[in-house]
Amino acid sequence: MTETAEGEPRRTGVEIEFAGLNEVQAADVVFQTFGGHIEEGESHELTVIGTVIGDIRVELDTVLRKKKNIPLLQMGLDLATGLVPVEIITGPLTREKVARLDALTDALRQAGATGTRDGLLLGFGVHLNPEVVSLDDPHTMQTILAYGLLEPWLRRQEDLDVTRRLMPFVNQWPSAFVTELARSRPSSLADLMVVMARHVQSRNHGLDLFPLFAHANESLYNRMFPEPDKTAARPTFHFRLPDCRIDEADWSLAQAWKLWWTVEDVAQNGALLDSLRKAWIDHMHTAPGADKRWSDKVDRMMRDHGVEAVQ
Repeated sequence: MTETAEGEPRRTGVEIEFAGLNEVQAADVVFQTFGGHIEEGESHELTVIGTVIGDIRVELDTVLRKKKNIPLLQMGLDLATGLVPVEIITGPLTREKVARLDALTDALRQAGATGTRDGLLLGFGVHLNPEVVSLDDPHTMQTILAYGLLEPWLRRQEDLDVTRRLMPFVNQWPSAFVTELARSRPSSLADLMVVMARHVQSRNHGLDLFPLFAHANESLYNRMFPEPDKTAARPTFHFRLPDCRIDEADWSLAQAWKLWWTVEDVAQNGALLDSLRKAWIDHMHTAPGADKRWSDKVDRMMRDHGVEAVQ
């Protein structure tokens, strides 16, 4: 669905992690590509104000940058380019403005930005924050269920970099959680929080629902997830699975977008979603090779229902 329940275009925030440039160099590339003017913020943080697609924040992606009173730590951050990623963060964008970001990733590549596969320990990703139709629209719950059912398949489609698979930032949802989701089909985000809390207590998953939970019902969110990583409440999904391959000439943000759009395609195909749900319940998820067999099954079922896979 391309519109919110109010009839407005759904917007998507984008976050891109990479190395090879520091935050000052990256902000200059943003300015050269989209205009505006650069303002300094907190330590290792700048914002390019008034670009043709809105304000864009550029920062060293670590919570340590906010610890200003530790000189040796700040000195270490100054030398950290290449291991600590720089992150570019947009506000909510229309689909047309998201498409314009490929001009920026091209410019960053030409300036020397490097992505996930450039070396060991470079677990850089692309995060998409698609706005929900509404908190109580059936599409929201259908999309969450579709993601859970598709996740093993999505990870194979993305050919997720080994470093990111090993690092604890994009863990797969536990199969027991998806099974309970498929069986009980909670009808509201409040009900889903109760179910999810039995299986997940971290936002470090390919689809992070904590920002949406915090926006929907802050008091329940705080009770169900008493010690979560800090997160800003917002009415969006937080899709953090895709790699950032910014230094590869044939890569673009379209890959991440297509992965997410496949989730939403399946969410809107009631017959396919229900077939996947029933097949998931019957699948032997703990047996060796279970994810591959499930992914092959998803391929067949999608073809049978006329849904195109990611190309």
